[in-house]
Amino acid sequence: MSVTLISGVTGVGLTSICQRVRRQLDDDYLLLNFGDVMLEQAMAQDITVDRNELSALSLRRTQRLQRRAAEYVADRAESRNVILSTHLAVDTDAGYIHGLPEGVLRDVAPSTFVLVEAAPNTIIDRRSESDGEAQSATEREIEFEQHLNRTAALEYARERNAPIQFIENEGSVTEAVEQVVETLSAAPE
Repeated sequence: MSVTLISGVTGVGLTSICQRVRRQLDDDYLLLNFGDVMLEQAMAQDITVDRNELSALSLRRTQRLQRRAAEYVADRAESRNVILSTHLAVDTDAGYIHGLPEGVLRDVAPSTFVLVEAAPNTIIDRRSESDGEAQSATEREIEFEQHLNRTAALEYARERNAPIQFIENEGSVTEAVEQVVETLSAAPE
């Protein structure tokens, strides 16, 4: 089976796209969120029950959780196609880190990367509407985050010899969903 990795910065609409894509696909596809899997691993080890606290963990502990989450994804991908939603560059209290360090990338073994982007001002608007959380960021910071995500996608895709599909989620989420579904139907096994 295969893993299709879908990534974008917070506020790009990744969750909405992934949930709608999953609803359009057959039961052979499993949607996983890498951060949620990491949180499950952290809860199982009594590290934290709060996803926001993951960003405050030490780099070593974060990498251990990433490895355990990657093993979980790899186990699921043995019997089903997996759509894995994740950030390729992760903002932590210590600064940005790789979302898929070497061993994690090897375990997850994505065959296709989908990179979702939107204009920085669109992302700012979406962030301000979400959950009532105070997520203040400037357009320049969002441009930087998207640049990091692009750079990581290129690095990871090169390492895996896998294609990257670019999806713009600026207008209708339906168009973005259709593009992702098309990408999944054309994805290599």
